[in-house]
Amino acid sequence: MHHLLPRSALAVLLALQLPWGGAVAAPSPGRCASPSDLTGLSGVWQAEALAHVSAGVAASRQRLQLQVGPDGRVRGQRDWAAVQTGPGAVQGRNRQGQAAFQAVEPLIGWIEPRSCRVLLVETEDSGRISGWLRRDASGPLLELEISQSGRGAVAVLAEFRRLPGAQPGATPRP
Repeated sequence: MHHLLPRSALAVLLALQLPWGGAVAAPSPGRCASPSDLTGLSGVWQAEALAHVSAGVAASRQRLQLQVGPDGRVRGQRDWAAVQTGPGAVQGRNRQGQAAFQAVEPLIGWIEPRSCRVLLVETEDSGRISGWLRRDASGPLLELEISQSGRGAVAVLAEFRRLPGAQPGATPRP
C-alpha cells in the first residue's frame, strides 16, 4: 500500500483533535424520562411551532390526542391549525392536495420505554412523527419532528406539553 505521508506523520494527523470534531458528532438524546406506567402519558399534548410547507413558513398550533398502552403502543390523532388564515396566509395541504388551514390526522405508533424514543405515523397519509420523551422541571414533554414528503410536504420541530386534566376524548384505545 502506498502512503503519501510517512507513517509517523499519518499517526500524528490521526491523533489530532480537529476543530470541527464536536460539531459533527450526533446529538445525544439525553437521559430517558420514561414513567413506570406508560398509560400515564395518555391525554392531550399541545405545541405552538413554525411549520415549513411548500408555500412558506407559518405559525401553527399542533395538538396530539394520545392513548398509550402499558407496552408503549399508541393510538390517537394529530390536529393542526394555522395561526393566521385568509388571503396571503401560508397554507398547508389536506389529504386531497387542496389548500387547508387545518386538518386532523389519525395516528398509530410507539413510545419505547427503555430509550424514550417516540415514533408515530399517520394512518391515512404519509406523515411521520419521531423524537424523544423528555422531562424537565414542569414535567414530561415530547420533543418531536413532524415530516411529510410529496405534494403536501411539511417539516415541523416542536415541544409538546400535556394539557393538565385534558383527556383524549374519542381517541381509540391501543
